[in-house]
Amino acid sequence: MRGDFLLILCFSVNLTFIVTNLYGWLLKRFFVPDAYKDDSNELYPARRSVAGFYLLQLFELPYLIKVCQPEALFYANGAGLLVFSSFMLVMVQRYFFLKTPSLQKRLLFLFPMWACWVALLVPVFKTDLFTPQYQWIMTIVVLVVFAGYMFLIDRFRRQLMRRVREIDENEFSNEEDFPVKFAKSVRWLLVALSMMLLANFLFNDFIVKMIRDTIFTVVDVWFAIYTLNPHRKIKKLPLELQMEDEVEEKEEVPSHRRLTEEQRKELEAKMLDLIKREKLYLEDHFTMNDLVKRMNTNKTYLSEVIAHSEYGSFYQLINTLRIDHACWMLGEDPTLKMEQVALASGFSSGSAFSQVFKRIKGVSPSEYLREK
Repeated sequence: MRGDFLLILCFSVNLTFIVTNLYGWLLKRFFVPDAYKDDSNELYPARRSVAGFYLLQLFELPYLIKVCQPEALFYANGAGLLVFSSFMLVMVQRYFFLKTPSLQKRLLFLFPMWACWVALLVPVFKTDLFTPQYQWIMTIVVLVVFAGYMFLIDRFRRQLMRRVREIDENEFSNEEDFPVKFAKSVRWLLVALSMMLLANFLFNDFIVKMIRDTIFTVVDVWFAIYTLNPHRKIKKLPLELQMEDEVEEKEEVPSHRRLTEEQRKELEAKMLDLIKREKLYLEDHFTMNDLVKRMNTNKTYLSEVIAHSEYGSFYQLINTLRIDHACWMLGEDPTLKMEQVALASGFSSGSAFSQVFKRIKGVSPSEYLREK
């Protein structure tokens, strides 16, 4: 009796999971919220990828047909691990970098997943193939393929965070002013979900599978409510973030829109003279927009000048000058408290000062004083 109840419960949970994903596919494929209708491709570049991801959850149907059977459970857990890890990576790359790889690259990327899928599916219907040896071999194969996808997920995560930091450093001089972006909030999402699915695959237990299906069903329902919310606010990604993969060669900017070397040097000299003469770097929470207003110039040109300078970014420029000022203060009076030096040099706290000081000078402020 207890076995029949668990069987019905597992069936019901898995069916609910499949139905909510099918609804998610219909919602993402054919419904566009009012806030996105003007330019859905730009505001939600991964919409079709998300729809495709929902539809792929139909791979659970063989498990629904043979719920709790060992061969079907092993198939669902193994295929689920590879489907989620590979297609989630495709979605986030499409969303953040507007990256559309060539057909050849896409086939090469997804081929291991499709091959494992077929190898896992066949024994579900030809059960005599589901032997202990088969399970061991396929466990190793799935883990190897998964490790490859995890390597790519981690590379994407690091690349994304570098890009976000570059954008922040081009705008702000204080790290606490860096805006909290969606990219930051999801930097570990792919890793966390993949690890959860890995645990599900290794346990290979129908109760664990049922818990996984329940969690994902709740997420599906939340996502549907979020999508249908008429008061939902849109968030447009910065153009600097929506770029091609950094390993790809960047397109040349038209020459008529770029500064000449002489113009860059002239504007850089004016910029440094103004910043140093008026000690703008000592101002609290000084930003790129503040500098543009003081310079009364074009932000694009000024960003180009800073990018080609020895500093590389606005953040590095201002904080290098702040650290130079702090070193001058410590040279004049080594007895000054670090917190006092930090605040007088434009930093918001002693901890922020110490962190930046070590990054730029290679030693902590206290070590710097001992070496003097």
